[in-house]
Amino acid sequence: MIYPEFQKSVIAEWIDFSPAKIAVDGYESSFVSEKLRENTGNTCKAYTLYIDVVKENTRRTEYIEEAYRITDEKYFMCGEKNGDDFRMTLTVSGKKSLFRAVNRIASMLDDGKFPVGTVEDYPLFAKRGYIEGFYGNPWSHDNRKMMLELMSFYGMNTYYYAPKDDPYHRDKWDILYPEKELSQLTEISDLCRENFVDFHFCIAPGLSMKYSSEEDFCKLACKVKQLYNIGIKKFGLLVDDIPENLCFEEDKIAFDGEAVNAHIYLINRFYGFIKDLNSECSLTVCPLVYHGSGEEYYVSKLGNGIPSDVSIFWTGKNICSQELTVREAVVFDNATNHKPLYWDNFPVNDCEMYNEMHIGYLSGRERYLFRYSEGLISNTMEYCLSSRIPLLTASDYLWNPIAYSPYESWHKACEIVLGENKETLMPFLDNLLTSCLKVENSPMLNSALGNAQQKLFAGDMPGAFAVMAEYTGKLSKCCEALRTLDNSMVKELMPWAEKQFLALDVIESSLSLLGEKSDENKQKANDILQKYLSHSKTLCDFSLREFAERMQTL
Repeated sequence: MIYPEFQKSVIAEWIDFSPAKIAVDGYESSFVSEKLRENTGNTCKAYTLYIDVVKENTRRTEYIEEAYRITDEKYFMCGEKNGDDFRMTLTVSGKKSLFRAVNRIASMLDDGKFPVGTVEDYPLFAKRGYIEGFYGNPWSHDNRKMMLELMSFYGMNTYYYAPKDDPYHRDKWDILYPEKELSQLTEISDLCRENFVDFHFCIAPGLSMKYSSEEDFCKLACKVKQLYNIGIKKFGLLVDDIPENLCFEEDKIAFDGEAVNAHIYLINRFYGFIKDLNSECSLTVCPLVYHGSGEEYYVSKLGNGIPSDVSIFWTGKNICSQELTVREAVVFDNATNHKPLYWDNFPVNDCEMYNEMHIGYLSGRERYLFRYSEGLISNTMEYCLSSRIPLLTASDYLWNPIAYSPYESWHKACEIVLGENKETLMPFLDNLLTSCLKVENSPMLNSALGNAQQKLFAGDMPGAFAVMAEYTGKLSKCCEALRTLDNSMVKELMPWAEKQFLALDVIESSLSLLGEKSDENKQKANDILQKYLSHSKTLCDFSLREFAERMQTL
């Protein structure tokens, strides 16, 4: 019911409750009232939700025992039925923890269900967020705002701005933002503050910067100061995806021919500059070597050569790592004297993955990684609306990794994003589980095919046909919805939906061979299969092809 799941709770029951009025008393009462104002008034009965807010600054409210760290996001709830009304007492350490608690109450109001009992809740990962760090069209301004509000509501607290194809981030790093673009960044930065999300602006000068050039550093400093002046205090300096060797002769001489020496120099100077601007400024770097064992020469030297409070992005063993483990995090920490901040390349689908749609769930990240890393930042897809589903599962994992159940989380994320259309569209979403992570693709399809083939081997042709007819009926209804729904995310997914239409044709033509095995029908089924296979987008498990080819040989 609650997503992500509470850390600790003793709940006697969940009761149906939809108040017409909310009465708030105590700490930051006007803030709570304003946040929940739109969630009332949808009932004909004059029920009231009473909320009492208590501020308490003690170990109980400010320390997470499992993570061994101080937090400003922990809160307590105590709910009780009060006649026809309901009373909720919140205990918080400050406004950020109150924000987390209020979002949970908003979820309860949406569901119309409230817990009678006590709740102690907090996030286990310190940094929980996403990065717009892909190659491809940057998100629209409106989508960017939508994603910020959605992810903050479900527990994320960090956003890195680093779209590779924003020219002023990478190619034109040395040119100031024009007025329109700067105004949009200002709005995003302000929205982040309103939603208690840390906004990190990243700049990537490594393609053309001469590290030994005073003029180039002055351009970098000028760009950063422009962004600082609109309220940004957290910065990212990215030197990834650039040539491994120094390009300029002056740099080769100044830094003994090694890129790592140049990058240490740049990071330290950049760090000093932003700290002179404001001691509250912070820095994250993405190194040239950002994946591997974690003890390579470059990243070990870099980590030991920069300040201990500079965060270092790391993608794990591979660029797109199937697993992120505690052991690997410890190796990285020992080698670099920094806990890794994971740049998790899921659900991103750029470069050679552009034909895949990573709309599945986060998996392969160990439960206790929160103790050995700074946090995890998911790299998103160019497809903003579709990115919501995998990002919600990441948010679920990051809040409560010990209780995280990937497949269940995915279903809940699909429900949040698609609402009443979720069940109808599930056969399509099920066939889009392909990704670099170790997940089972097309479980619904594979279950139907497996059951049907068992019946065929047992000589039960009517039974096999019935199993596939049931699945085909659901898929047919799904395809009709994909064709007719006025839904922006469905439109975003249309290149993959077109292949889903072909997959339905493959199944139907293959099933027709159970009734008539003429050469004409076999040729027709084969033609449809070949058309499906020639479509460039990735969809369905290999089992669909195997089934279709087997049906042609029966």
